[in-house]
Amino acid sequence: MPELELDPEQRKAVEHGEGPLLIIAGPGSGKTGVITRRILHLLETVPGLRPENILALTYTDKAASEMKARISRSLPGLGSGPSSGREPSGGGPHISTFHSYCYQVLRERGFERRLLDQTDVWIFLRQRIEQLELDFYQKLAEPGAFLHDLNNFFSRCQDELVEPERFEAYVGEAERRFLARAPSLDPAEREFEEQNVRKLREVARVFRKSRELLQAAGRTSFGSLFSETLALWNSEPDSLDRQRARYLFILVDEFQDTNYAQIEILKRLAVRPSNLTAVGDDDQAIYRFRGASSGAFQLFREAFPRRTELFLFRNYRSTRRILRAASVLIRRNDRALGEKPALHTSNPEGPRIILLQSADAASEAAWIAEEISRLLGRGTTGSEIAALYRAHAYRDRLVEELGRREIPFSIRGLSVLASSVLRDLVAYLQLLHSPHENVSLTRVLLAPRWKFPEELAMAAREEASRRHCSLFAAVESFDEGSGASGVARQLTGWRELKGLLEKLRRKSEREQMTKLFDALVSGLGLTFLPGEEEGVYLETFRKFLEEWEEKSETRKFREFMEYFNYFVEAGGRIERPSPADPAAVQLMSVHAAKGLEFFVVFILSVSPQRFPHREQKPLIEFPDDLRNAPAPAKGIHLQEERRLLYVAMTRAKERLYISSVSKSAKKRSIFIEDLLSDPAVRAKDIEEISVPPLEAAGSREPARSRKSRKDGRDLFRGTPHPETFHPDLAGWAARPAVLALDGKLELSATAVEDYLTCPLKYKFGHLLKIPTGPQAALTFGSVMHRSVRRYFELRRTHLPTFEEIKEYFEDVWKSAGYEDKYQEETYRKTGLEQLREFIARQNAQPLEAREIQFEKGFRWDLDDIAVEGRIDQINPLGDHPFVPRPTDQGLREVELVDYKTGKPRPPSEADKSLQLSVYALAARREMGLEPVRLSLYYLTNNQVVSTVRSAKQLDAAVEKIREVADQIRAQRFEPSPGFACKWCDYVPICPAHEENF
Repeated sequence: MPELELDPEQRKAVEHGEGPLLIIAGPGSGKTGVITRRILHLLETVPGLRPENILALTYTDKAASEMKARISRSLPGLGSGPSSGREPSGGGPHISTFHSYCYQVLRERGFERRLLDQTDVWIFLRQRIEQLELDFYQKLAEPGAFLHDLNNFFSRCQDELVEPERFEAYVGEAERRFLARAPSLDPAEREFEEQNVRKLREVARVFRKSRELLQAAGRTSFGSLFSETLALWNSEPDSLDRQRARYLFILVDEFQDTNYAQIEILKRLAVRPSNLTAVGDDDQAIYRFRGASSGAFQLFREAFPRRTELFLFRNYRSTRRILRAASVLIRRNDRALGEKPALHTSNPEGPRIILLQSADAASEAAWIAEEISRLLGRGTTGSEIAALYRAHAYRDRLVEELGRREIPFSIRGLSVLASSVLRDLVAYLQLLHSPHENVSLTRVLLAPRWKFPEELAMAAREEASRRHCSLFAAVESFDEGSGASGVARQLTGWRELKGLLEKLRRKSEREQMTKLFDALVSGLGLTFLPGEEEGVYLETFRKFLEEWEEKSETRKFREFMEYFNYFVEAGGRIERPSPADPAAVQLMSVHAAKGLEFFVVFILSVSPQRFPHREQKPLIEFPDDLRNAPAPAKGIHLQEERRLLYVAMTRAKERLYISSVSKSAKKRSIFIEDLLSDPAVRAKDIEEISVPPLEAAGSREPARSRKSRKDGRDLFRGTPHPETFHPDLAGWAARPAVLALDGKLELSATAVEDYLTCPLKYKFGHLLKIPTGPQAALTFGSVMHRSVRRYFELRRTHLPTFEEIKEYFEDVWKSAGYEDKYQEETYRKTGLEQLREFIARQNAQPLEAREIQFEKGFRWDLDDIAVEGRIDQINPLGDHPFVPRPTDQGLREVELVDYKTGKPRPPSEADKSLQLSVYALAARREMGLEPVRLSLYYLTNNQVVSTVRSAKQLDAAVEKIREVADQIRAQRFEPSPGFACKWCDYVPICPAHEENF
């Protein structure tokens, strides 16, 4: 729609006079243009109104920038936005986010505390986690695991203006209610409710403590800005009076995304005549997970009963067919605001919506990529085509297919930390921080620049395994003993690398982080042409370093690496600038597509459990009793997911493709059923296409790498020798592993489970023998196993005391592998508590410890496989508890025990445990024993979970081992990216995590 043309409803909105105005604007109705035109109209028609008397608030910085740009185009020379100082510049309207506005209000009153975003709050608390005194919300292996959950809950409290004092009062009342009911509860109910009250008390304590720590350090969170602003206005009414006098007209865009606290800010500002204009659409409310109130419009209506309401539902973007289908979908939601006008347009009917049904993700991706290729061939510009998805993982197959066809694409919303160039440089930084960082050294040595042959790297890894040392130490031993041998010539690059690292190490002690980073980039010989993509990534990372230095105490390398490792652990992202490539097909999440439009839109994987996405309830639920905003409607999750699909559909201007992946039409997403529920729309506006299964994956041509594309662009164009910097991870990982094909393939239960989790992880750990260094959970588990064994050794002569085992525990304790002192001391304390309970339990039972066997090793043959392992404990069974009894086959009956130091699992885990099955097979085949009971002993709570194995179950375990062995011999080592990657040490060298941008 041309900038100056207004339809009748838009004109009413633009020319509205004084008083509150609520505009409910459907997608593509030109609402942002209406806000901009209203600002211009007010400046032209309200006597004495100056630009600085207008406050326009948006939800994102991007939206604020867009509005500023529109104002600037309409009124050249007129500024827009807050001043960088303490007072507004007076040059133009104040256009910003709510957070920026509140920050300015506070700064005008001398507010000097530094703002921390969610990631920095997580890091701040992780660095002070000992002071939080966590109990229920503490995880030994991952100390910061629950900080996100706690932080998210505190943010919800801030959205609802619930301060620590109010939450503590709520907890106190909950405790009083429990104590009153406790006598009438059965023991299980009483224990459950008491634990819930204790959890609430812990949350309340941490809420207050985190606030105190932030204040003491001169920090505050973004979410606190609203409560701090309201508190300022309560304590200093003149500050509020100044804001009211300054801003005579207030406009809010994307009102559906506001929360209760933001609405309170507006209510306090907009006093009579309440010149507040709010524009939004409840059908596009998709940010409840960020705290947006589902009742924003209801709150507006309650606060301003004498408002004017207008509806903008004339769509200037999409075809009639798209709008009819989108309307059918969204009508399935509750109409909280009552009936609204239907979306309508004067645009053409347009082509039918294509509804795909594919049997699997591979055939879906291939069909869509082929259709994109066809559209490009007919003249559609790449940047006018978008593929939208509910979660980033759903586009991986499409990325492969686009690469296979050499179709340029751009993925929005990714972090530069996922790019190859940054993953390489981070490996150097990690190596500089700790030379014994084995996986980082593995990645660095793969760079052709260092001329380090894989055969020598393999020998070094085997040496590190044999000597139980780091990979760095193993290579050093080769260097020291090489003399004038051929090995010495192979180590030339190694010595050059060591020289570079030593030079950088000296610089790191005296230079600030940005200069060290510049020296690293220079030392590696990286230079880029202006605007080159990898160069942009480095510039983006350097800006991240500059921003860190502004909030750093030392600006030095050691401090940065602590911060950066926590940043990565917290899930921190450094947003990649979106390249303006007109030839590139746009790939992004639906959330990222909000506010955008494209000629062609593909919506991927509208399938059960994917779209709608499975609901993930917060670990710490916000209590309904504390809500200030209206409570969410029943079924709110499904309704929000439906709104999300509605937003995705209404991004399309001309062509819309909705893709479903399911083997049967009976198992389609409920949203597909919604779209097909209107017979007229189904018949007239939708074309259903069934996509046949794709040909076998093995026969398909692999996707070309970036270095082999037709345009011939090098990854590092402009670098003197680009091919020497970047390791070919995919090629290296795909190289056949050396197997003892003429001998036995050695497998343990752990090795088989590693393969089943991820074949490439198995290859890295068991075949390439890439060391990962000590890990806290394994170090702790070893000490606990040794302590338990010591107990039973002493039990042969007397009842051991806790003090005896504690002394042994302290003697064998090792500090290797712990993240920090806090984690180590937490493990130590927990281990002693578990041992105290274990000893008390065992000492209360009769036992003939002389018959017990510990850590019994085994190795048994299965065709050309050698299955090996070690059983923690073998307990004899019989008529007398301590005397083994022969079975009908002449085998002694025993119990096999495996001690666990991790989180207790349900009994079904013991029933399915491959490890217990392998133990049972070993006992029968190699030891002449009959395992009639298989037990997992969880030291965490001193509970035993026992199971048995039938002959059929043991045969299934044998078959599973054979299947894995066959796959290994066939060199099938494809990565299996997924949830388990979170704990995998090999992520820095895994090709599956090397983003193809």
